[in-house]
Amino acid sequence: MFKKIVHIFLFLVVAKVFAQHPVSIHLTEKDGLPDIEFYDVLEDNKGFIWLAADKGLYRYDGKTFKNYSHPDKRGLSVFGLQLGPKGRVWCNNISGQYFYIENDGLVLFTDLKTYTKGQLAMFSFYNGKLILLSSPQLLEIEIETKKISLKTDKSNWYGAYVKYNDTIICTTNNNIKYFNTDFSKAKNYGKTEYDFTDKRTVFFKYKNDVFLTVFNNSTGNHSFFIRKGKEFYKIPAPKRLENNRVITSFENNDLLWLCTDDGLLVYDYYKGKLEYKTSYFKGSLITKVIKDRNDNFWFTSLRNGVFIMPNIHLQQFNLPERVSNISCVDKINEHTLALGSTNGYLSIFDTKTQEIDTIQLKSKRKVSSICNNIYNDLVYISQDDASLTYNKKTKKQGYQKQFINAKNLSLIDETRVLYPTFSHAYVLDFNNDELLNDIRIGSRRAYTSYYSKKTKKSYIGYVDDFEMYDEAFNASIIRFNNNPIFAIDIDETSDGTVWVSTFNNGLIGIKNGKAIANYSVKNGLLSNQTSTIKADGDYLWIVTDEGIQLLDTQTKTFRVLTKKDGITSFNISDIAILNDKVCFGSNKGLFQLDKKKVFKTQSLLDFYFTNVLVEDEFVAIQTVYDLGSDVNKIQFQFHTNGFLAEEDIQYQYRLLGASDTWTNVAKNTQQITFNSLSAGTYNFQLKVVGNQVGIETPAKTIKIKINQLFYKEWWFMMCFAILIGLLIVLYYRNKLRIKESEKQQQLEKVAKESELVFLKLENLRSQMNPHFIFNALNSIQDYILLNQKNLAGEYLGKFADLIRMYLNHSTKGSILLSEEIEALSQYLELEKLRFEDTLHYQINVTNEIDHDSIEIPTMLIQPYVENAIKHGLLQKRDDRKLKISFSLEKEEQNLLCEVTDNGIGRAKASVLKAKRTRVHESFASKATNDRLELLNYGKEYKTSVVINDLYSKENTPIGTQVLISIPYIKR
Repeated sequence: MFKKIVHIFLFLVVAKVFAQHPVSIHLTEKDGLPDIEFYDVLEDNKGFIWLAADKGLYRYDGKTFKNYSHPDKRGLSVFGLQLGPKGRVWCNNISGQYFYIENDGLVLFTDLKTYTKGQLAMFSFYNGKLILLSSPQLLEIEIETKKISLKTDKSNWYGAYVKYNDTIICTTNNNIKYFNTDFSKAKNYGKTEYDFTDKRTVFFKYKNDVFLTVFNNSTGNHSFFIRKGKEFYKIPAPKRLENNRVITSFENNDLLWLCTDDGLLVYDYYKGKLEYKTSYFKGSLITKVIKDRNDNFWFTSLRNGVFIMPNIHLQQFNLPERVSNISCVDKINEHTLALGSTNGYLSIFDTKTQEIDTIQLKSKRKVSSICNNIYNDLVYISQDDASLTYNKKTKKQGYQKQFINAKNLSLIDETRVLYPTFSHAYVLDFNNDELLNDIRIGSRRAYTSYYSKKTKKSYIGYVDDFEMYDEAFNASIIRFNNNPIFAIDIDETSDGTVWVSTFNNGLIGIKNGKAIANYSVKNGLLSNQTSTIKADGDYLWIVTDEGIQLLDTQTKTFRVLTKKDGITSFNISDIAILNDKVCFGSNKGLFQLDKKKVFKTQSLLDFYFTNVLVEDEFVAIQTVYDLGSDVNKIQFQFHTNGFLAEEDIQYQYRLLGASDTWTNVAKNTQQITFNSLSAGTYNFQLKVVGNQVGIETPAKTIKIKINQLFYKEWWFMMCFAILIGLLIVLYYRNKLRIKESEKQQQLEKVAKESELVFLKLENLRSQMNPHFIFNALNSIQDYILLNQKNLAGEYLGKFADLIRMYLNHSTKGSILLSEEIEALSQYLELEKLRFEDTLHYQINVTNEIDHDSIEIPTMLIQPYVENAIKHGLLQKRDDRKLKISFSLEKEEQNLLCEVTDNGIGRAKASVLKAKRTRVHESFASKATNDRLELLNYGKEYKTSVVINDLYSKENTPIGTQVLISIPYIKR
């Protein structure tokens, strides 16, 4: 398997890299920045960033920019941002107007155009008063009363000024003056006279003293002075400031930062002169720099927007663009790195001298892995389609094809290298730069490898498992919770724990062939999707898709770097440890951090609620919400001020009354919505937890009361219970009343039945009224006197049969229709005999009637027949006719009895009745009516009687018709 190794001298490009620069984020209009021309920047007590711009005043909360204006404001531009009394933000404009922020609005404090005369005046606050230094004079303004006091005459031109201890120092035409606390006296610094005419003067405080820079607008020259006692002494002016104005200054870590026309210059004052250290943002006119409470540096520029430097200890090397897309990194020594790029470059970079050797390899494909042999001068390089060795001393390369497209290369000893590839895993054996042998130890796709010098074990991460090999390369499988480990990267901490980065199981620690530890999002890891890792003693650097973390494996604590710290990409290919520096190679270049200083002490700004919505309608923000039972949705929106503030914090909430458990809010989410809360009282609590252990804000609590449906309210339940009680009482009272009524009805029924019996007897008695009996007996007597014994005996026999039949019927409640017809026939026969054959009667029954199966009440029809004879037919002399007909009413299912006579009619009978000496009500008629009422009592189907008077065509009474409708019982 030996191949000829070709040695060639490489084409080298040796260059000096422009010094590294702290990572910065450039905000422009593309990022929502409302302007590109900014004059000042300020952070207020709540963490808002205020920007004075050409287009006006803006506030930045970390996500959005909000503009503040006033209807009386002249022009757009504002300047001179100051934090004044009561923590209010102040600004002014060229027109002499002074504003402050109150109740989220811009308030016009005063208009001093008559004093400033179109000049932009410097102002500050001193002893609770506004101090204004305009060109001709110095003014003092009471904040409360707005009273203006002139503190100087108009004989001098006043330029720059600065507050220092209890004095104010300022420049005039030819002097440097200072004022006491009440401005009652002004004194010159020393006896030296200066010429500040047509010159720009700027004071700045640095290292507890006062410096003055004077820029000659005509010549572009600078003069520098430092205060010593009661005099200002001139010091050498830095050469880099020639033709470069100083705008403002800032002191950071005992270094002087000067904002100039050509970027920001950093100096140190040492042994009487300013020594240059570095510069940032060359080519941009930097107007102001501040450091916010999270140690982010904000730089405003005149024509280039805003720059944010999140972490001064995280720096990016300005590599040549052709090698800036880094695919792999390996350490050569404590200050030198070997870099591979995606376009086939190998670079040897000295981080100390900033020198870089860039070598264009034969293949222009990606360099997939670099392995430095610490025992000799060789570097092993694998590309997607080529492989070679590089000699660090001779700078020669030897091309081969035996280890192309390596996932990574791990050095075993001075001659052997682990080589995982897309189809197998090998051990390569070299003799210097010549490959002697390759031994296959795995026959499937491999992703990563690692060799432990402590245990002399080899580790390979395969597509389907994770294996450990002993010195003879005998394999044993290592699993986590009986599941395969899918490895991405492997490294080992000083305690001998081998750490494995995985696709979705976070970080797994292995010792003695067993998984002994696991870190995931449950115990501190930012994400379970980890990638590159690098051990650093007992520490482990971990790259995830959410940030870079440093794990202290002894204390089991994490420290975190996120985009908020300036990490511009988490697509990190390799990590190298260089003493107290850590280097990261990524698709965006090479980064270096100071591992002792890069981690900030996290200070949490308290969050605040921005909006509350009930049923998608905005409501006022308050601490208690009393909501109706029809409310199904309530939403809380919140925010934390600061640049990328939410990158390294976690919102947590709980709803006491529903759960006591704190729940994480999804990343980049600033709202919580509750849908369909059941009725009850809840305490919604929200807090912010930092990524450093033990750091969190106090929880804010909002009380939510969801009222019951009205029928579930206590008052309704009480009323309902009372109502139920009343209903129960009424029910039982009604039941008792019903029982009492039923009892009364029973008594009434018994009484009615007794009365009915009595009426039956009375009816019987009425039927056997004295007239009928007297007439019958007279008839019998006549028959006897006439010696008509046979007729007398027949009449007497019929009379006796009728009386016997009536007595028999009176003991029954109902009789057959046939029995009723028989009784009527017997009665009419006796009446016919009495009327000596002048009475003619008919009893007709329709064929559809089975009179042997129909039952009707007893003694119901006979009284109406008797009335027809007594009151209708009795008064006629002859031709007395009576007709009785029985038929069925099909619709009503009743028996209809029709009694018709051709008597004198009811009207004439009433007249005759009235002529009698004694008028009394017919007992039989009353008894019949009462009996009819008793028969109908409590019945659904009732007996009815209708009496019709019959008339001839000449309207002469010709008789009476009685219609009796009788409910019958079918036997």
